[in-house]
Amino acid sequence: MYRLKVMYLFLLLSIIPVTLLATTYENATDRKTKGWHVIKQFSKGVVKNVYDKKKRSRVIRLDGNGTRSVYMFQPKKGVFKRKKEERVLEWEMNYSEDFVIMVAIDTLKGKRFLIYTSGDKNSYLQYGLGVDSRFGEWKKYQRDLQRDLETFDHYNKFLNITNFVVKGSGMFDNIKMVKSKEKLPPSLSTIKSEANNSIEHNSIKESIDNKKRIEREKSKESSPPTIVIQGKNPLLLKKGEAYVEAGAIAQNSDGSPINITISDDIDILKEGEYSVIYMATNSVGDSVIDRRRVIVGEPLEEKRLTQRELLENREEAEVLSENSIDLEQRALEMLEWEKELVIREQELLERKKSREDKPFNPNYPLRPGL
Repeated sequence: MYRLKVMYLFLLLSIIPVTLLATTYENATDRKTKGWHVIKQFSKGVVKNVYDKKKRSRVIRLDGNGTRSVYMFQPKKGVFKRKKEERVLEWEMNYSEDFVIMVAIDTLKGKRFLIYTSGDKNSYLQYGLGVDSRFGEWKKYQRDLQRDLETFDHYNKFLNITNFVVKGSGMFDNIKMVKSKEKLPPSLSTIKSEANNSIEHNSIKESIDNKKRIEREKSKESSPPTIVIQGKNPLLLKKGEAYVEAGAIAQNSDGSPINITISDDIDILKEGEYSVIYMATNSVGDSVIDRRRVIVGEPLEEKRLTQRELLENREEAEVLSENSIDLEQRALEMLEWEKELVIREQELLERKKSREDKPFNPNYPLRPGL
């Protein structure tokens, strides 16, 4: 019995550090599919929580029509919270077909999209996970989001994840953020600072300038497309009010247009927050996604506030109505005063001309209200 207790304590201690060093978003142990949904307008699919014999645990299975099926995952409350030092996105997956994983992130320079595919080639903010990623076996992947961002977008910083979108059907498990065990390579600013203290300052400076020039040329060649959402974002609808798509524009860096796919899963009869997903891919294979928030209905607090405001507006309207009557009366009095003032000025002018000493009223007419 003592040995069993010691072994149990050792096992517990070995598990705790792993838990403390990670922020888990999805592990399927609750037998539910919370956070997952299918983008239904242009794709068909089903999200299930199943037991996988190979993995010996419960997992999330995405069943659909290849890469035509699109799924999106957002944790509870739609926020990917993480500890400050966590910048590595980790997940396990089992795929037997092509897939595209699109991770939308916030950065110091705005929104960016990291794309992960089943191939081997890398391009601007797009990385291949290898052809063996679709061999129908469970594999664990770790991507340092700061490193993947800074490889093509220097002097930028990863802040947070906003969306996790998957095209293609397969299985997922244990989506989490963990600490990085590796240090990031020195940035160009660090290299430049060291070069200033080096004897070979000029040669290193030329090397840095050449590297920056080459990177600028590469980024021009492989700049990702952009999406501009038209209309309001977020958009507020009353319960039962029809949703009208305002559209979006997708284009390359040179301004040439790109076909855009718009998907939504909005239930106008059920209050809640929904997403409209916009996706576009150019001829090089660079993809971009964006999201419009659609809120159906209003919180109870906002409804009460609206009623209170209506009451206040009604009282204010009554006061204005009373004041308007007073203002009309005041305007008539002012008009009579101005007439009397003109008559008085004429009397003074005539007296000055005739220089007569006949008596007259020395007082001006009083202005109304004074």
